[in-house]
Amino acid sequence: MTGSQRWLLLDYRDDLAERLYRAGGNPDPHRLFDDTELASCADQSPLLISAAENLSVAADFIAQPESWAGLQIDSAQPVQAVLQHLRHILVIGFDGERKGVLRYSSPRTASYFFPAVEESALPIWLGPIRRLCWHAATWRESAVQQTHWCSVENLDADQWRPLAERDGLHLGKSQTEALQHQQVEKFLFYWWQKQSRLSFDEAFVYLDEGMQHGFLSADSLSRYLEIRSIYQVAMPPITLPHGGDEVRLDYLKTSLERSATDKERHA
Repeated sequence: MTGSQRWLLLDYRDDLAERLYRAGGNPDPHRLFDDTELASCADQSPLLISAAENLSVAADFIAQPESWAGLQIDSAQPVQAVLQHLRHILVIGFDGERKGVLRYSSPRTASYFFPAVEESALPIWLGPIRRLCWHAATWRESAVQQTHWCSVENLDADQWRPLAERDGLHLGKSQTEALQHQQVEKFLFYWWQKQSRLSFDEAFVYLDEGMQHGFLSADSLSRYLEIRSIYQVAMPPITLPHGGDEVRLDYLKTSLERSATDKERHA
């Protein structure tokens, strides 16, 4: 890319700064959280470094991406403009007046968030960034050990101009749903790893089923998944009775036990 510079935004790890200086080059890192609402947590900030000044890290980022979690950024703008934009999209609004931190520097989060951004909105979220690249997997992909390179491109990057004042950004419906889906898949992944009866996709069907029945807490969903995984061939009840989660889960278990017994009796 003519006129572009390449940067690496490395996600925070306890030993990140130490590893950067040990790798040689000229780290000269910029802390993402500086000059933001997260300045008090700057010691745990992702770090932005120049790829040109840190060739060994940049090479390892491509050759051994599992060693350096983060994003590769191509932009024709100077580092301060890139930093300004990265900080602008760090704290975002959602659900009306609520605010939160968008951990887009995590390749896992990037794998959910950026593909959910509509093409027309990419110039807003990427700003001066021409190309964003990362290596990761969604939780579903991790279940089948599929990691891969992802990228998004901003065709309007060359028209970007810094503004003296910019309104805070708010998540759209598709981005909100993508981040919610990330949390659902994360919960399921950790439950799924502890069992051997179901594939991830089978477990997801049961999880969705449980949520449709109104089970929302981690404990109730875990028990729902456990019950359904034990009685896979049994016919579940169409509806569950009113009452607390324990009452409804006990009813589900009893119904599935009875269905399984009837199937064995008529086999």
